[in-house]
Amino acid sequence: MPEGSLMNGDCQKLVVDRQINLDYLRVLATLAVIILHIAAANWHTTDVNGLAWQSFNFYDSAVRWSVPIFVMISGALFLPKEISLKKLYSKYIFRIFAAFMTWSLFYSVIDFINGENITSVIKGFVQGHYHMWFLLMITGIYICIPLIKTLVSETIYIKYYLFVSFVFAFLFPQITCLLKDFSSGPMIKIANVVNQNITNMNMNFVMGYVFYFILGYYINSIKLSKKQRLCIYCMGIIGFCFTVIFDSIIAIKTQKACDNYYGNFRVNILLESLAVFVFFKYVDFKKQKMNVIIIKLSKFSFGAYLVHAFVIEQSSKYGINSMMCNPLVAVPITTIIVFVISFIISFICNNIPILKKYIV
Repeated sequence: MPEGSLMNGDCQKLVVDRQINLDYLRVLATLAVIILHIAAANWHTTDVNGLAWQSFNFYDSAVRWSVPIFVMISGALFLPKEISLKKLYSKYIFRIFAAFMTWSLFYSVIDFINGENITSVIKGFVQGHYHMWFLLMITGIYICIPLIKTLVSETIYIKYYLFVSFVFAFLFPQITCLLKDFSSGPMIKIANVVNQNITNMNMNFVMGYVFYFILGYYINSIKLSKKQRLCIYCMGIIGFCFTVIFDSIIAIKTQKACDNYYGNFRVNILLESLAVFVFFKYVDFKKQKMNVIIIKLSKFSFGAYLVHAFVIEQSSKYGINSMMCNPLVAVPITTIIVFVISFIISFICNNIPILKKYIV
């Protein structure tokens, strides 16, 4: 992206040359991850019968599509391209590896300063901070891109893969989870047997984030009618309502914080993710000035993602967290503060040549 100010003609060219909807999605997904981690900070220790936990449950349920959207964006961008193995490893995989090592070291140093023992610090360095699992996951997908591109060479293979993956990664696990939560005796035993049978089938090939990677590519490459889109939006709303209600029911029933239906491989979360992706695909982004702002923010989103956990933790030390007042208000206020600071830090890092190239 060109540096400095952008005149109207430059703005139009910049927007035309890229899929602006994916920039909006990337920024929004970054915001959603921040909301998720802020809402989750006191989620485990709050009384499930109170308004605070229900507020956290609401916010959590509303943004659970964030990680699937990140993966779908990657699929939409990478699978249409012809990328050599050399470029794949030297430009993309190496950059993620460098970012992981650098930020893992950063968070480990912070842990050491905060009094963690050396064993925990070393373990934290190797494993990465809690939010950095995403870098390892997306690296695994990138390594498999040459193989995935063969899989998506024919539409029939794409549809077959998505169908089989949906059945084994989403549908069967969701049904067995519902049986365990809302039945008893023989039905629970049947659910356990079904789970064991699926495990014995060793269907790992269709049970990972590659599903979202291919789904993003597929949805981005096809046209959906208005009727189809409305149906998807309705299912997304149903998915969100399901997430809020069912986790609340189980939490109150067991008197424990429940995340049974938060997982990225739950049908309800898939419906939310699909609705968000499709909605932004068909929005007509006509405001050029806003588009340029979003493109700039999109450029800084990777760095903001990497640093936001640090900002959340430091802000909490100064009383800025999800419990500083009514959580319904505290979560969005804290989110705005963390979002702004994270992007400012990312902006600074992006203006330091070495950091810009390899770290953010």
